[in-house]
Amino acid sequence: MSDGQYAIVFSGEILEGFDSEDVKATFARLFKLSEEKLEQIFAHPKVVLSKNLSAEQASRYQQVLEKAGVRTHLQPPLSAPAAAEVTAAESADFNPEATMVVGAAREASDEIPQVQASSEIRQLPFSFTGKGTEYFKIWIVNIVLTILTLGIYSAWAKVRNKQYFYGNTRLDGASFEYTAKPITILKGRLIAFALFVVYSLLNNFIPALGALLGLMFAVAFPWLAVRSLAFNAYNSAYRNVRFGFKGPMKEAIMVFLFWPSVGLLSLGLLMPLVMYKQHRFMIENSRYGTSEFSFTTGPGGYFRIMFMVIGIAIVGSLLVAGLGMLSPFLSPIAAIPLYLIIIAYATVEITNLRFNATSLDMHGFEANYELKSFALLFAGNLLGMLLTLGLFYPWAKVRLARYKAEHIGFVAHGDLEGFSAAEASKVSAIGQEVGDVFDMEIGL
Repeated sequence: MSDGQYAIVFSGEILEGFDSEDVKATFARLFKLSEEKLEQIFAHPKVVLSKNLSAEQASRYQQVLEKAGVRTHLQPPLSAPAAAEVTAAESADFNPEATMVVGAAREASDEIPQVQASSEIRQLPFSFTGKGTEYFKIWIVNIVLTILTLGIYSAWAKVRNKQYFYGNTRLDGASFEYTAKPITILKGRLIAFALFVVYSLLNNFIPALGALLGLMFAVAFPWLAVRSLAFNAYNSAYRNVRFGFKGPMKEAIMVFLFWPSVGLLSLGLLMPLVMYKQHRFMIENSRYGTSEFSFTTGPGGYFRIMFMVIGIAIVGSLLVAGLGMLSPFLSPIAAIPLYLIIIAYATVEITNLRFNATSLDMHGFEANYELKSFALLFAGNLLGMLLTLGLFYPWAKVRLARYKAEHIGFVAHGDLEGFSAAEASKVSAIGQEVGDVFDMEIGL
């Protein structure tokens, strides 16, 4: 079979373990389909999603769709006479909004919505170019000025930190930007500090009112979380296109208030479900320009991670207890690596699960955190912090940022620069209006 001749064919099949409504919603977002066209595609026996692909491109294309819960098949090229016949039929009988559905042996054709996507698929790695020594200078100056100004400079410190890490994180030859103004952050921090002072005074002198104010803060947390997510997203940009976040308040109350309460009442057994719902809420309500992110996994992966963590903890605890019986000094020594392994395993698995299930239109992410390498990084950073009484922090943060960049990639379907330019043109008219809404950050 010659290279560049594969086609991806969809026959309405959904992979086991995926909810059909969720899959259809994700499919509609990926291909920007109306509800009518979506139902037409899922009802049709054979739809060509993309054609003229190389073997490697077709494989990657299928992987992205499988993450969304869509089962597809590779279609071999048509024979020369059949291909000529199809081409003639397309030019004579079909308009640009339709496509020909064909099989390996020239099946009957139907007029269905066009869903052809770009066939160029590129794996783009992130990179981080920052250095520990560089960041140490920024970090130490931030600490000194924050102390000297009684905390006022902390807003400027946050912007300098963010700009350093954003600016040193690159993708496809371009770096990210953090555009927030320090004075904007300072306003929010002053409000938060004033509320904290009022709460402390009431809690000490009028406990009943203090408890009532604390309850009000807890109820307001979903609103604060959404506002913070929106602020940080709006002030993050790539190739002059801003990110965005707009989560429904009703859903925010559920994921940040109701479900965590259920998780606590279940003695932690439902906390994986809580984490899944929060991740899904934050990802699916985020966007880059006008393109929305999708999250295509279910809660099962989170429960699997929890059961593995419990298993590791039980086996490890038995080993630690056994060593403690031999010598009381061995027990605390053995507990330290057990703690490191549990934290490292949970971080690696959750990170890989979250990124591998996230997509942006037809673009996707790939994460390949490894337990051994991440555990060594985590242990090295912790040891460095202990030996230097915290002065190793800048190097630890830079090492972690570099590890993230080296183990997370972006799978681009088509020209990413053209995609960014298109997004910029879509959002340029509304940029100023949106900016006026997010005029301060609430939070310390």
